Amino acid sequence: MDALDAWFVDLIDANPDLRPRVGNPDELRSNHMGRTLDRLKHRVNRPEAGTAEAIDGGVITALNEEAVCGAALGNKGGLNLIVSYEAFAMKMLGALRQEIVFARRQREIGVSPQWISIPLIATSHTWENAKNEQSHQDPSLVEALLGEMSDTARVLFPVDANSAVAGLAEVYRTRGHIACLVVPKRPLPALLEGPAAAAFAAQGWGNLVGDPADAEVQIVAIGAYQALEALQAYERVQARGRRACVTAVMEPARLRNARDLIEATVTQDRAQLNAAFPQGLPRVLVTHTRPEPMQGLLRRIDPGPDRMLSLGYIGRGGTLDVFGMLFANRCTWGHIVEAAAKVLQAPVSDLLDPCEASAIAGKTNPRALQTRVD
Repeated sequence: MDALDAWFVDLIDANPDLRPRVGNPDELRSNHMGRTLDRLKHRVNRPEAGTAEAIDGGVITALNEEAVCGAALGNKGGLNLIVSYEAFAMKMLGALRQEIVFARRQREIGVSPQWISIPLIATSHTWENAKNEQSHQDPSLVEALLGEMSDTARVLFPVDANSAVAGLAEVYRTRGHIACLVVPKRPLPALLEGPAAAAFAAQGWGNLVGDPADAEVQIVAIGAYQALEALQAYERVQARGRRACVTAVMEPARLRNARDLIEATVTQDRAQLNAAFPQGLPRVLVTHTRPEPMQGLLRRIDPGPDRMLSLGYIGRGGTLDVFGMLFANRCTWGHIVEAAAKVLQAPVSDLLDPCEASAIAGKTNPRALQTRVD
C-alpha cells in the first residue's frame, strides 16, 4: 500500500488537468495512503487547522460505502480511486455492478465508454485483518466481481509492491473498466522486479520459480500471502527430490472460458494456456478466495479431481495473525506440500517430517510450520 500511495501521488501531479477524487469509507491513513491524504485532503465544511482537511478536498470520506463509491463513480471526467477494507467493500457491490452492466451494454452496441477506468483497492483484507474477527474477513466481493464479464469487470491479485503498482498503472491505461485490486497493507518481500512485474500485470500470470514444462507438480498461487506460502512449499518439494514450479496468477479471469466474443478478446487462447499450464500436469491451487469458485473459474487448467486440489478461505477466522489465518484455513506451505503429495500420489511422509504432518493433522503445535522448510 505504501508503494501504491507514492505512485498515485505522482500520477496526480503528472496529470493536473484531471480532477482527482478518492472514495474512502474510513481510515485512509491506516490503510497506508497517508501521502494521498496529505496531498488531496478530506473534504469537510469546516477545516480544522493543522489537519489534512479542506473545503475543496479530493478525499470523500463517510461511513457509508455506497456514498463514497458514488463520489468516485460520478467523477467520470477525472482520475478516481476507491480504497476500502475488503470486507466492507462488499457494500459497494450494487453500485459497482450497475456501472459494470451499463458499460458492458455500451460495448455490446459498439459505443465503448471513454472514462478512465476506476480502481477499487481492497486492503486490510481477509488474511491480515484479525483484530475484529470474521466481520472483517470476507472475500465475497472479488468472488462476485469474477462472475461479471471480464472485459469490463477486472479483479487483480498482486503478489508484491512492484506488481501492485504495475497493476494499478495497467488499470489506468484502459477505459470503461471497474477493477478491484486486492492489496495487503503490510510490507511484504519483493518477488518481481520492474520489467517482470509489468509483464505479470500485462499478461495476467507469471512463473515465479521452476519450469512448468519440466515439473512434476505445479503450484498455482492467487494472492500475495498465498504466493509466499507457495514458494516455501516449492523449496520443500524440491529439497525432497521432486520437481515443482510456482505460477502466480494476477488476473484469474484471463484464464477462464470466454462466455461470448467480447470476453474472448481478454482471455488467453489455448496455445498460450497450454504453454503456461501444461495439460495433465498435477496442480495445487492456493487462492485468496474461497477455493470452490476459483477452481470453477479455472476449469480450463483443471486436469481432474485427483490431479488438482484447491486450498483457500474456508470460513475459519477470529483474532488470528496471518499465520493463524493461513493455518486455520489449511493454506500454509505445509498444507500445500500435503496437497502436492496427494496429487503426486506419493506418501506424505516423503515430503513432510512427522512433526509437521502431526501439526497439519491438528495433533501438535501449528508453530512447527513456522520453522524453515529446507
